[in-house]
Amino acid sequence: MISYKKDQTFQKVDENTERCVVTHSDKIMSVVVRFKEVQESTSLHSHPEEQVTYIVKGKFKFFEEDQEYIVEPGDFLRFESNVRHGCVPLEPNSELVDTFTPIRKDFL
Repeated sequence: MISYKKDQTFQKVDENTERCVVTHSDKIMSVVVRFKEVQESTSLHSHPEEQVTYIVKGKFKFFEEDQEYIVEPGDFLRFESNVRHGCVPLEPNSELVDTFTPIRKDFL
């Protein structure tokens, strides 16, 4: 078993975002994503992996195609394969956990 340790190394995604692959197998992967500051906008993206997102800390606005959702700690979202989606943090120091199946090989 491999578990998340709070002192694991995070990789810089951009000036506002960092992520850490906390565990993965050949079939599933969980990633902690941290956002330093509030953001005004984002670009939507899609990928072939299914995704479940759990909000750990802060508030986010998520986009799925033409829909918007405001989510807070304890909320979950699920995105089907190849559906355009994205998010903006609405509070500084927001954090979430993304779980993908199959794994995002581009994150390794």
